[in-house]
Amino acid sequence: MEKGYRNELKYLISKTDAELLKLRLAGIMEPDPHACPAGKYTIRSLYFDDFSGTAFYEKLDGIAQRTKYRIRFYNYDASVIKLERKEKLGSLTRKTAQTITKADARSLEYALSSRCPDNPEGLTEELRIGCMTRGLRPMVLVDYDRTPFICRDGNTRITLDENLRTRPYIAHLFASPRAMIPVLEPDQVILEVKFDDFLPGYLRDALAGIPKDPMAISKFVLCMNYL
Repeated sequence: MEKGYRNELKYLISKTDAELLKLRLAGIMEPDPHACPAGKYTIRSLYFDDFSGTAFYEKLDGIAQRTKYRIRFYNYDASVIKLERKEKLGSLTRKTAQTITKADARSLEYALSSRCPDNPEGLTEELRIGCMTRGLRPMVLVDYDRTPFICRDGNTRITLDENLRTRPYIAHLFASPRAMIPVLEPDQVILEVKFDDFLPGYLRDALAGIPKDPMAISKFVLCMNYL
């Protein structure tokens, strides 16, 4: 396996199947320590693309190797913000993240030709150069509610994502969530299974009841396609 890459499988399942799976996983996996007492958190992501929609169309065209950038924070709390580069290689994925400040995020929103004030190097500079040379720009806001489970065996992470919602980017990463547009049907849940070299057998057994084959699901594409 390529260095740093992990396996990533995605499924679109029903809410009934999701609730049953949550019960099974709760007995054999650990909850994510960052989740609230109910076991969930909300994710907001701002995705970047160029004016030609390169990241969008590469996904639609099934290009095996591709990269996209996003700014992400949790529960609408801007005290911890991540800039991430996500790379795909077939069904493998690799994520590189850098913690940024709100000032950095604002700079990447508005002052694309200027270095970030608090983190002028690293991933912020990589994205800034992409904005200047490739025309990368903030494109779409993506919100959803995640129930995550973790396991040391295989470094496995299983998440169930509900209430996917979006809006066009209108120059405000920290805009109110009240104006978001639902994307999935109320009964649809996105299941993601991520692991390193192997998926433990007991987790594979727990997933055996999911009546779906893996799908090429992208929340970014779903939301871009919906607008």
